[in-house]
Amino acid sequence: MHALLTLIIKDLRLLQRDRLALMLLLLAPLVVITVAGFSLSTLYRAERHTFPVADLDGGEVSRNLLSELEASSELDVLRVDSDEAKRLVADTPLAGSALVIPKGFSDAFVAGEPVELLLWTDPVKHLEALKIRAAVERARAGLITTQVAARIAVVQVLTHAPDADFEALFEDSAELAGRLLDKSVGLEESSVFGGSVEFNSFDQNVPGFSVTFLLLGMLFGVGVGLLDEKEWGMLHRIAASPVGVKHLATGKMLSRFLIGTVQMVLLFAFGWIAFGISLGPSVVALGSVIVGITFASSAFGLLAATLAPSREAVLPMGTMAVVAMAALGGCWWPITIEPFWLQQVAHLFPTAWAMDAFNDLMLRQRGFVDILPALAALVGFGCLYMFVGWWLYERRSLS
Repeated sequence: MHALLTLIIKDLRLLQRDRLALMLLLLAPLVVITVAGFSLSTLYRAERHTFPVADLDGGEVSRNLLSELEASSELDVLRVDSDEAKRLVADTPLAGSALVIPKGFSDAFVAGEPVELLLWTDPVKHLEALKIRAAVERARAGLITTQVAARIAVVQVLTHAPDADFEALFEDSAELAGRLLDKSVGLEESSVFGGSVEFNSFDQNVPGFSVTFLLLGMLFGVGVGLLDEKEWGMLHRIAASPVGVKHLATGKMLSRFLIGTVQMVLLFAFGWIAFGISLGPSVVALGSVIVGITFASSAFGLLAATLAPSREAVLPMGTMAVVAMAALGGCWWPITIEPFWLQQVAHLFPTAWAMDAFNDLMLRQRGFVDILPALAALVGFGCLYMFVGWWLYERRSLS
């Protein structure tokens, strides 16, 4: 028992001496809690969603429908034309869906003819679109209930008066209501980008978690690997040779870059075969994004090796950074559910740009030209991390 107590005290004293490790025991979970709490805050409170509506009809019934929508506690209705409605959904983070009330809607509704509303959605903003669709369905139901009830009343009075059989009246009313509802107002949902509106959760999860584990792999492979080289004495021997320490860092980074690229390709291939994920309209464009995020991730591993004060510190510090970047950047959940200010913060890191590009290709079915800004950002992050990592690595190798 005394020996066990001695070992416990010894370990506690070692931990006390390692102030950085002691600090990270609290700091790492606090960072994750803070990031997750802010990112998911919109899921746990009532949010009002900006909802553009293009009223091409202008009739009395469409005005009543707009009044129902404006009375909703979940929607901030914006009355715009159809082009502006589509732009707000497709090109801005402000709106997840937009409604188009077609011309002739009121006349068709009054005449009892079937008519459809058009709901434009962005597949990436899937969760927001679900909430908006539910609010629109409630407004639509309120609109047609009055119409159905009025028609039933007229038909039943004409049919059963003056000697009404209430049991037969009830049965006929239910049957008539079903027929009227079937022929009433429909709601057609269409992607504003022209693709499918069906949402495959693996289109979010495969690229998101692939990027997360890519970053972790680079942290171990490049970051820890370079520090191991230093502890084994390789760094001093190479520094005295014509090769130079920069070539050691570059060689480690490039070897892991090749491994990471193969890893990402295999993960996407598995997702396509096993889960039916979309590869977008261009495999070349998808491959370019994979190469871009792999380059940025390998350069991140180099930077982590130079910023961490020791081998023991690089893992907790690097893991904390990876978890924060992945959560903020939309790797674990759609970035569109995060508050707008946090989405802007997320784009200070390469993960958000990578997920933007993957979403544009896989969910929105956009082309290569549309992802060029994200590709440029990934290359920029990679170059920044690499040059700063080279500079710090050379400084530390000479010290």
